[in-house]
Amino acid sequence: MRLPKRKSSSQLRVPRPRGMIGGFLRRSLGVDRRVFAGVDIGTSAIKLVELSRPAAPAKTLRARTWGVEPLPPGAVETAHTGANISDPGAVGEAIRRLRSRLGAKARVAALAVPHSVAVTKTLRMDAGCTDEEMEVEVAVEAERHIPFPPDETALDFEPSRLCLDDPALVEVDVVACHLDQVRQREAAASAGGLRTAVVELDTTALARAAHWLRPRRTGAGPIFVAALGARATTVLVINGEEVIFARREPFANELPNFPPAAVAEELVREIGRLTHLAASVPSVGEPARLLLVGGRAGTPGLAALAAQRLDLAVDLADPAIPLGDGPRQPPRDDAGPQLLTACGLALRGWTAFAVEDSPAHATAPEEDGPP
Repeated sequence: MRLPKRKSSSQLRVPRPRGMIGGFLRRSLGVDRRVFAGVDIGTSAIKLVELSRPAAPAKTLRARTWGVEPLPPGAVETAHTGANISDPGAVGEAIRRLRSRLGAKARVAALAVPHSVAVTKTLRMDAGCTDEEMEVEVAVEAERHIPFPPDETALDFEPSRLCLDDPALVEVDVVACHLDQVRQREAAASAGGLRTAVVELDTTALARAAHWLRPRRTGAGPIFVAALGARATTVLVINGEEVIFARREPFANELPNFPPAAVAEELVREIGRLTHLAASVPSVGEPARLLLVGGRAGTPGLAALAAQRLDLAVDLADPAIPLGDGPRQPPRDDAGPQLLTACGLALRGWTAFAVEDSPAHATAPEEDGPP
């Protein structure tokens, strides 16, 4: 997210390169860019995926380590719109414990804010606008349409496509959220020993990771993704890396004390309702395949029950599958479905660093000691 400029609400602070909707490289951090972490701060746990660059730039990235760390009760407060970090210190301590347990080396991370706390809009602008002209126009439009004061708004934008009805115009995707949502997560990451390079929407990270999984898991066409968190279900429809539908619903019933079969029944009921709602959108259509992610995705019997009741091909997300053939620490476990957002965030970090690092200047990972 772009941060507001202190003395002017009509201009944004740092020119950002194209191709980074949902988040951007906020500053040149001057750090080792060979290891990067994606950190997903949920309502009940921290999820971390660390990617490293192989010796030859042409090779795929390698998953160096990943894991999940529970959060203490009350550290992240659940709201209808998302999650607020009420105790950044406690969240930071959980991040520090997880990094220490995994032997994580990355000092820089990408973080996410819930899409439900953000405002997204698509503007039409002259395709010949310079970056600076576009920034000014986006800032002016944001003051008109974004329901936050300009000096309390984190803002990002990206030209996405030429308008079909007028090639002289370009569609510009704009994302904004309250600055506190960004600051909370930056403070927690800092308390955990990490500097923040990128802040983006969680749905953007999910879309990136799901698109990356496509060759092995999803086939052709839009991907339906059900993100099953501790206290809410989110259904996304992803076309390429673009989110074309997103809906989050808190659980109507408390699930923790239900037996697994009852939990699976309740989750399938909720997934079915939200996928039916998504399919009713003309630009979406009927799903053919569903990807399950999140902490409850591994509920015993859930995938089979969803496939039977919804008449869909159902996969459990496992971001470890396409991350290259190098050593993996720790071994694969049942945490895979929880890690997709963190995986997408880690991939986003490499996108950010690629702006400043061409393949010709890429270097091999260095096995220095733990942080």
